[in-house]
This record gives sequence, structure tokens and C-alpha cells, in this order.
Amino acid sequence: SVGMQRAHYGIHSSVLWAHFFDHLGLRLVLTPATTQQISKVGIESMVAETCYPVKVSFGHVRELAGKTRFLFLPTLIDMPVPNPSEVGYYCPMVQSNAYMVRSAFKLDRASVLSPSLHLKYDPALLAADLSDQVREKLGVTKAQVKKALDYALERQHQYLKDLQRKGRDILENTPPREPVVVVTGRPYNLYDERVNLRIGQNLSKIGLTALPMDFMDVSEVDLGEFSSMYWGLGAQILRTAKRISALPNAFGLHLTNFGCGADSFIEHFYRHVMGAKAHLILELDEHSAVAGVMTRLEAFKNVLENTMQKSAWNQEPGLKLAN
Repeated sequence: SVGMQRAHYGIHSSVLWAHFFDHLGLRLVLTPATTQQISKVGIESMVAETCYPVKVSFGHVRELAGKTRFLFLPTLIDMPVPNPSEVGYYCPMVQSNAYMVRSAFKLDRASVLSPSLHLKYDPALLAADLSDQVREKLGVTKAQVKKALDYALERQHQYLKDLQRKGRDILENTPPREPVVVVTGRPYNLYDERVNLRIGQNLSKIGLTALPMDFMDVSEVDLGEFSSMYWGLGAQILRTAKRISALPNAFGLHLTNFGCGADSFIEHFYRHVMGAKAHLILELDEHSAVAGVMTRLEAFKNVLENTMQKSAWNQEPGLKLAN
């Protein structure tokens, strides 16, 4: 069996790696969803201050260490991008995660699979690179690695297409006078309910339709003045923001963390793209509480309802709402 953290890059790429290892006859074991205990262990394991998702990642690795034959801790340098001219880098905390946890927990290198990977490489080059770094430990051939990776990439591609199809259905079937909140952010914020304080459930609780950014196909959106964006996820966030700004009943909610260096820049660009359109930015960390988040979400809902009402009145013949 091969262990992998259900945090950090694991949330973004677990579908890919589950199919890859399964095709090689190995079982991928993920840690449970983040709990208070996992979070606490991660925070207490830190030797330097980082953003909250990195602390959570440490807790997940600690939870998994020694429980599987191998521990999969890849060093992911970059991610697939829609435009070959983009660099698509992951942030340094993602790139260096394997080194940080190996040092913190004194992990046995013999049981760690830690390939350095450029996911934006074409499949043949990526397969050769991956094979050189893992086939000896796994006891497989280069051909087996390539076949497994090709299969896994296809399954990952199909999975993303299914998400985008579902997103199109939601947008098309939502009444034009009902707001849709598109939630942007890094996957380890969007899909970890301990990190985001169950943002999806809380939006649903107050009656708002919400859609994570991965449910929107933004590959054709021109980055324009942000064409030199260094971060792969930053580019996806800004593409999604541009798409939101063009949809009359879509509004943005951006999730980020205190201490995120990359997002400290991206937030400014996000606000610039959204312009006068209603949007909300939530910065969360281990000290955030649901009550405070709910207050802001309820206020945001009021803003959206007023915005939609004003828009409806302005569209009525002979009527225009005074400012």
C-alpha cells in the first residue's frame, strides 16, 4: 500500500495518483478528513511559522507515518496549464513540503517515495521522469509506469470534465434572478472542511447556491494583463474571476489564509478584476471561528439580494432605481 495525505497537494491530485498506483497493483491509502486532533498535531509539529494548510499537512503526514509500506511525498514543481507559455508554478510551501515533513518527523527514506515532478510536462516526458525516480523501489518497469500514468491522466481529465459538466448544468438551471456564488481559492482551502470551516454547508444553510472554481471551464479565458502570472493556481483563480465578472448573476467569494505570500498579491489582482461587482474575500487560519464567518456570509447574502433586486428594477420598462 502507498500512503498519501488528504491535504495540501493531495487534495488537488489524489484522483490522478489513486488511479496511477491502482494500475500498478498498489492501493493508495489517504488520511481521514482533517480533524481537530490532526490540526493540533500539525500545529505542534511546526518549527517555523507557515500558513494554516501547511500546518494541517504536517498533521496528516504524522497521522499516516508508519502505517503503509510506502509514503508518497512528491515534490510538485508546477501544474498543467492551458497556455504553454505559462510557467504554472506551485507555491514554495507545496514544492518544499516533502523536505519539510521528512526533516520534522525523521522519516525513513527507504519507505518514502518522493519524486520531483513537473506536471506541465507532456505525458511521455513526465512518465520517463517519474519512472526514473520510483520504478526501482516499486519493482516495476518503465513501460508499466508509462501505461499506468497514461491511464491515470486520462481518468483525471475525465474527472475534471465531469466536474465542469456539472458546473454548466448548475449555471444553466439557476434562475437568472438568483445569485450564484463562485468560490475561488487553493484546493486545500476549497475542499478541506476543517480549514474552510464548512463553507459549502454554511452557504447552503443560508440559501445561497455555490460553485467551486473547478466546476467552471476557464481554459479559454484570456489572462490579459496577468499573462505573466507566476503561480498556476493564481492564474486559475484570476481566470475564474474574469469569468465571474462576465456573468450577470455570478458573484465571487475568494478563500485565502493569513500568511499566504502568493495570495497577498493575488487578492489585489482579484479585486481589480471584480471591479464594482459584489465579492467577498475570507482570510482564515487556525484561530478563525464559524460564528464570525457566518456573520460575514449573511451580510454578503444581503448585498447580493440587494444587488439582484436593483438589477431587476433597472430592467423594468420605465423604472430605474435611484442611487
